Formats: sequence, structure tokens, C-alpha cells
Amino acid sequence: MLTPRIRDIALGSGLAAALSLLAGCTGVLTGSADGRNNGSPSSTGSSGNPSGGTSSMSATGSAASPGVDPGSAPMHRLNDAEYNNSVHDALGVATAPADWSTGQGVLYGFDNIAELLGMDTKTYASFFGAAGTLADEVMATPALRSAYLSCDPATGAACAQTAISAVGLKLFRRPLSADEVATYSKVFTAGTQLGYAPADALKHVLRAMLGSAEFLYRIELDPAPTSLTPHKLNAYELGARLSYFLWSSAPDGALLAAAANGSLLDDKELGAQTDRLLADAKGARFVTNFAGQWLGMRGLGGHAVEADVFPTWTPAVAAAQAEEAYRYFNEFARGSQPWSAFLKADFNFVNPALAAIYDMKPPPTDTMTMVQVTDDHRFGFLGLGAFLTESSYDHRTAPTLRARWILDQLMCSPPSPPPGSLMIPPLDGDSGTAEAAQQNIRQRLEAHRKNAICAACHATFDAIGLALENFDAIGHYRATYPNGSAIDASGQLGDGPSFVGLQGLTDMLSADPRLMSCVAEKLFIYGLGRGIADTDRPYLQQVTTAWLAGTPVLPALIKGLVLADTFRFRHGEAQ
Repeated sequence: MLTPRIRDIALGSGLAAALSLLAGCTGVLTGSADGRNNGSPSSTGSSGNPSGGTSSMSATGSAASPGVDPGSAPMHRLNDAEYNNSVHDALGVATAPADWSTGQGVLYGFDNIAELLGMDTKTYASFFGAAGTLADEVMATPALRSAYLSCDPATGAACAQTAISAVGLKLFRRPLSADEVATYSKVFTAGTQLGYAPADALKHVLRAMLGSAEFLYRIELDPAPTSLTPHKLNAYELGARLSYFLWSSAPDGALLAAAANGSLLDDKELGAQTDRLLADAKGARFVTNFAGQWLGMRGLGGHAVEADVFPTWTPAVAAAQAEEAYRYFNEFARGSQPWSAFLKADFNFVNPALAAIYDMKPPPTDTMTMVQVTDDHRFGFLGLGAFLTESSYDHRTAPTLRARWILDQLMCSPPSPPPGSLMIPPLDGDSGTAEAAQQNIRQRLEAHRKNAICAACHATFDAIGLALENFDAIGHYRATYPNGSAIDASGQLGDGPSFVGLQGLTDMLSADPRLMSCVAEKLFIYGLGRGIADTDRPYLQQVTTAWLAGTPVLPALIKGLVLADTFRFRHGEAQ
């Protein structure tokens, strides 16, 4: 059960709830002050309607595949993007209240990991204040007010119940139970008894719902909280998982309808809904939130570049590089480009500012335009300015950073970190940025590796970054360093084959099976909001193998992940 403390905050009861809401007092959803989910409300209790709709949608469902442990998942508080998108899609508001930021962290490379999204007093106070701001906006905007109040509040309790049930379905991602409707109706009645106009009383009801655990958390129920026997998610829980995976938001009317009639539990319908959500305009949020974090585009706007070294760098160039990377990934995530071509596809998206960096003919307009230039030295993701800039220092390239990023993010094989007590010597001559930017980086790294404590580690990955030295720290192609010395982009990892430049590097990386398995791991983590356990590995292998048996496009992999047991099932946690 949700704790009494949570129920008092999330739902309230009768006159006491109305008085506390109207007085503007706040409460706390339990959780640790460090933002982790320790002590957050249990996901094993009853919350409204657990059935998920018709009799075909029992929470016990059918059995999971033998030998596959779908795991469990903690309660998942909405992160900033999910909160903003949810209130926008459910209520139509323009305000983005989570821009005040809850101070959410990043784990496994993403900010939607449930264990990071806890609740403390300060965070809940911000949510409660935001709920008031949103309720005010709804009631002050005629179109939004009409959508919330589809009947005349002056007619009394019947209208209140209608409004509560309708908005509750959108906010709680499921129908409200009779008890929940009755509880919020009491808040409405208490408000009118205090002298508030019926519409104003319903405004405070809306604020209470926006401040509830049922809205702020995605709650999934285990009929037997301590049982490790897998059970199927009900259709509303499944719909919420899908919509927050691909839209970072609540289910829309069509998805809720598929949950209500039970069809969402059918593999064919679930696959069709996956395709629909990904193709929808809101599917762009998946690109922004998943790829923006995984591939680094989110951080590009804050990346520092020394103006005296790179005078052509501007905020407009940074924005264009990020936009190009989003568009490039979109061709794979929501298009027909196979993932096997991610490092090889030869197209770019440029505007005049970015075309100048790339030494390309500028497009005829200022808008981002897709171009295919096949007689230059640039192609694939590793040839994009966004990657090349983000993986560099502010004054020069950083082959080691580029190599570590590729191994970590694209191959899921990060190099081992140095011992905690090890002091890493700086590269010689890196004290002055302008002077350092002129020098031959390969020569300086070779001198660096003469230090015995650096040599063994750097020899395992530096060659990857050195193969990209023809691209400077803002992505411009060059044949020599500013000091006139020629760039040597050749390399070899251990006893493996040698390679030269972007072409040789991408040939090697594209042939590595880790490129294909890593993207499945990243999607798994992001889609479920948790890390990968040992018991997940057989499932991931099964999904990846099936994906690679056909044309390996990302929509097919995403659908495979959604249709697999780990996405559709869960179990409780033993005490």
C-alpha cells in the first residue's frame, strides 16, 4: 500500500486536504535528500485501478518465457523532460515548469534512471508550486479551461466527477478508481463549502492531482510484492512504458484506447503502436532525449572553444553542429538507414555557417539542408562536427578523449580507468593554449607514452583517436598541423590490423560486432530506466540476434525490445 503519509500528500482526504491545498501548504513524498529513490513510495501497493481495463487485461497476465528473468523496476519519478512533456500533452499548457530543474543526476549516461529520481522536501515543494502555476494557467486560458471543464461546474458534484475522471485518465495514465474519484470530489466539495466558486474549487482539485504520487511517479503493481514469479504488466502500465520510452511523455488518446480495450496486450497491436509512436512528430523527442544524451549533442552548446585559436567558432556553429547530429541520427532512428552504416553513411545536414566549417558549397537558404558530397574526406558519424568538437579540448584535438568516447559509447567497452592514486602527467607544452594548438599531437603523445605509467594504457586506444587527427577541434579538415608538420593518421591496436584515417578506422569499427550489440544495450537502459543485470544478458542476446538476422534498422530493434519479455513483464522483490 502507499504509505499514509504519501496518501495525505498525493490524494488528501475531505476537508483537511482542501484546507491544506487552499492554504498553499506543501508536503513531502518520501525519498532521500541525495536524489536517490531510497525510501520512495512502494510500487507494490494498490493505486487506483490495477486491472488496466477489461477482463482480458489482468495484472497477472500470461507467463513470461521460460528461462528469461524480466527483472523488476523501481517506481519511476518523472524527470524534467518527462514532466514538461506530460503536462503539455495532457493539459495543453505552454509553461515548462520543470525548467527549474530537480537537480536530477545522470547514471549509465542517461537522466531517466529510476534510482536517481528520488524526492526530498525541496524537490516536492518545487513540484507543488509548479502544480499551482499549471492549474492557474489552465483556468486562465479559455481553450484549456474548456477542455478541463467540459460541463458547467455550477451544476455541482456530477460535473466535478466528470472533470476529475477525464483529466485523471490523462494525468494518471489510467482510469481513476471509484475511491479516487470520491476523494477528489470531497476536495471539490470542501472548497465550495469554504466559499470558493465551483470553478476555483476544481482548480485546486487539479493542483492536488498534479501534486500526487500517481502523477509524479509511474507506478507499476506487483500482485504478490515479494514474489519473483514474473507477471505481465497491465495494458495501462505497458502503454506508459512505451510512451515514456519513445515520447518522454504520457500516452495519448489512441494509446489509452488500445489499453482500454485490451488490444495493446496483443503483439501485433503493440508493434503497430510502437511504429506509430516512433513515426509521430513527438517521436523527435526520442531523438533529442536518447541520442542527445548518448551521443553528446546536449552538451555541445556549453562546450568551450578558445576564440583566439578558432575565430570562426560561434554559438550559431555550435547550434548547427548539434542540429546536424540530431538529424543524422534521426535518419537511423526513424528512417531506413541500417545501423551498420552509422559510421559510413555519406551525407550531411548543413546551413551556411556549418558549410563554411566543412569547406562545402553553402545551401541556398539559411535552413539546415541535407547534402551528399562524396569527393571530400568526411562521412559517417565520426565525421560530424558535433562529435569532433565535443571530443576535443577548447584549444586543440584530444585523440585520447576521442578514442575513449568511441570505445565507451559506441562499443560499450570503456578502457579501464587508471588507479585512483595515479597522477596523470600533462602533455608537455600544454600550458599555453595558442602554443599547444600549433603542435604535432602525435609527437607529443609519443613523448607522453615514454612515461611508463602511461604507456601500457594509452597503447590500447590512442591509435583510434590519432586516426581522426585530420579533423581539428571544431571539425574542420586539415592535412597539416598549424606548425606545418604533416598529419600521420595511421595506427594499429595491439597485434590487430593497421588502419589509416577515418576510412580505415570506420572500416575496422564497422566490422566489430560490438557496434551492433552496444546500441541494443543503450536502448535497453534508456527504455527501461535501469541498468543491465546479468539476467538480462540472454534476453539482450536473443533480441540482438533476431535483429541482425534481417536488415538491422533501429525501428526493428526498438520494436524487438518492446515486444520482449523484459519490457512487458516484471516481478516483485524478495524481502
